[in-house]
Amino acid sequence: MTNPTGDGRSFPLSALFILMAACSVVAALVAPLSRALGAGAVSLTAAAQASACGAILVMLMGAVIGLYHHRPGRGLGWGILVGGGIGMVMGPVVLTPQDAFSSLLTMSIGGAVALLAVAAIFRGASRS
Repeated sequence: MTNPTGDGRSFPLSALFILMAACSVVAALVAPLSRALGAGAVSLTAAAQASACGAILVMLMGAVIGLYHHRPGRGLGWGILVGGGIGMVMGPVVLTPQDAFSSLLTMSIGGAVALLAVAAIFRGASRS
């Protein structure tokens, strides 16, 4: 018997759209720092150090969260891997200049709302 929704190795197309929305939110959050790096307001060394610190801290958080997965070994591994990646990208956001804080806050809240809206739309579409 075949599975009409695809095989076990595939993922729904809606997951791709949610992933793309998440990537665009991260890109928007990193944009003010990129401008500051280009203008010379923030050094590349400071950005690299913030990236390393963010990777370590979020990696630890991902490891703890991964331990609560129904398969703790797999959850721990994926938590470390994904946490490290997210922390590496988002760590330098702390170096964003203070004058960009209001736009950063707006993008964070707007991005969270956009992610929730995209997920809700696809969730509702899958039920009908």
